[in-house]
Amino acid sequence: MLNKKFKIVFCFWAIIMTPVFTFATSKDVLFSSMNIKEARQKASQEGKLIFLDFHAQWCSPCTWMEKTTFTDEGVIKILQEDFIALKIDIDHKEGYEIKNQYDVKYLPTILIFNSEGIMVERIEKTVTPRTLKDLLSRHNEPNNKKIVKHTINSSPTQTKSVTSDSVPVLPEMSLTEDETKEYLSAPLNKKIYKLQLGVFGKYELADAFVQKLNNTFLEPVTVKNEMKNGKMIFRVFLGQFETQEEAEVFKKQIFDENQLDSIVN
Repeated sequence: MLNKKFKIVFCFWAIIMTPVFTFATSKDVLFSSMNIKEARQKASQEGKLIFLDFHAQWCSPCTWMEKTTFTDEGVIKILQEDFIALKIDIDHKEGYEIKNQYDVKYLPTILIFNSEGIMVERIEKTVTPRTLKDLLSRHNEPNNKKIVKHTINSSPTQTKSVTSDSVPVLPEMSLTEDETKEYLSAPLNKKIYKLQLGVFGKYELADAFVQKLNNTFLEPVTVKNEMKNGKMIFRVFLGQFETQEEAEVFKKQIFDENQLDSIVN
């Protein structure tokens, strides 16, 4: 009888404990619990990019990405090694405020910032593992991974770089204590300018245009899908510029060289 009771109890605990050790969600593996300010400090010190995934429990495409895109080994590897990834739940107070700060209107939305806090990518659609891997790899380059040296709570020996002949040294920025406080308190730069080259009523037409642009230009091509008059439309954008002036120069260039008209957006 004692053995029988022991077996029953053991099986009961085995049933309870097994899921704890067997399953791990992508959120557990990929996404940090730190806030944006902490993520920005860590990214700038380690020369990493920042990855923000805006989602909600009621968002079906978000759930699909959670189960497929964010469980892909290649996606996990690059995010863990080169990015500080945060998951932003817009139904929570803090997440809702961040959503408004970066003018997020569609789910899922992904924002990528370089180590200096400048946005380099905005994706407002569901993305497959392959698409996300290509996107992350494109931005995972030295100019987006500059190290910012902070002087707060650091001695001269601590701020000295440790280098190796086998490891490339990325460019560094050096900030004073006051500059560091201002830098970490400032919001991530949310404004980027792009050129809108086309609006399509069918995804297939938009995708064909995207492929054509990718074959012609090195600049990133993005698609923004939105509802208009009850129908889904797809806006195709080219390039990412920190100032409107830079965007205007590129607009003139592609018109002169490629006869492509566009709108700075």
